[in-house]
Amino acid sequence: MRSALLALVLSLCSLPAAAQPEVFFGPNREAPNLKEEDFDRRFLRSGFYQALSRGTNDANCARLLGGMLTLLGETAPLLHKRDENFYLDPLLAQALNTQLSTPRFQANAYLVAMVRRVLIDRKLPESWFQTASTLGPLVLTIDVGKLRFLAEGLQPIDSFFLTLPALRERYDIEVRRATATAARSAEKMFRENYLDRQVAFGDLKLVDVAVEQPKKPKKRKGQPEEEAPPPTAVARLVWYPPDPNAGKIDPFSKYKPLEVRITARLAAQQYLDLSRIPKGTRLMVRGRFWSFAKGVDELELRDALIFQDRDWSQGNTLVDPASVAQCPVAINDLMGAAPTQAGAFGQPRR
Repeated sequence: MRSALLALVLSLCSLPAAAQPEVFFGPNREAPNLKEEDFDRRFLRSGFYQALSRGTNDANCARLLGGMLTLLGETAPLLHKRDENFYLDPLLAQALNTQLSTPRFQANAYLVAMVRRVLIDRKLPESWFQTASTLGPLVLTIDVGKLRFLAEGLQPIDSFFLTLPALRERYDIEVRRATATAARSAEKMFRENYLDRQVAFGDLKLVDVAVEQPKKPKKRKGQPEEEAPPPTAVARLVWYPPDPNAGKIDPFSKYKPLEVRITARLAAQQYLDLSRIPKGTRLMVRGRFWSFAKGVDELELRDALIFQDRDWSQGNTLVDPASVAQCPVAINDLMGAAPTQAGAFGQPRR
């Protein structure tokens, strides 16, 4: 397994001030073309893969599969073109290591193998989606909508490094703090570098969803009048930057919470029933970064998709480690070694 696969969890914090657009996006706009390696072929022969593909009647294995499919679903909206690395919420990474891993089952290696399989096949295997759909009512942490999105074909964003805080930081550095010699072209360059990118922004609050009629194009002299575009569903969302005075008691503070308003013109097909989502729900939006105004205090995305963005800090339990220990397929047949597994390399049989 190549060293790049060890970069399982990558922070979504802003990049250093010296970062340039190519650091966010890589050398080109094409997704990496992964080729099947020996690691991937071993995964296809593992008992865990067979359980993913065929399902299981074992209750303990069902919990294990549910936990792993939960993690795969949470990575789905943030798979990107920059490289083969992927993002997993740090709290979920902790659950991966403490709840899903045992001395004889390296869950992190199996999750890497699952993501690689999706990247190689360019979509989630249909058999995995069927397993997830079956387990969904039993394992409530599985986001079946995110997995359905992945099953219909890989649609990577440009880079999961380009978060909303990182974008606003880049505007401050590249435009507001540009020197006099660069100030005239700074905003133009910023637009060329960052607009028309496929992005995903999380930790947003839903303000409202409505069907709106787009503005009719202005008629040009000598040109036939264009038809008005069809009505479009639009989601209004807001993001609140962290309060720098949080946890402090200062009766004289004049800090006013800043709102970053996002207009998301929605794609026709969604993977979340927005009619059932109440205002104030925490969501993630991904789509084409179309425009911005007021120093990135207002943004518009086109062809946008809305997903749940769960707050895992509430201490959700994915699976009881005892269930993993009792699952027959939770063995290290992928890596070829299990230190405490009877009969493994270097271990005597009993």
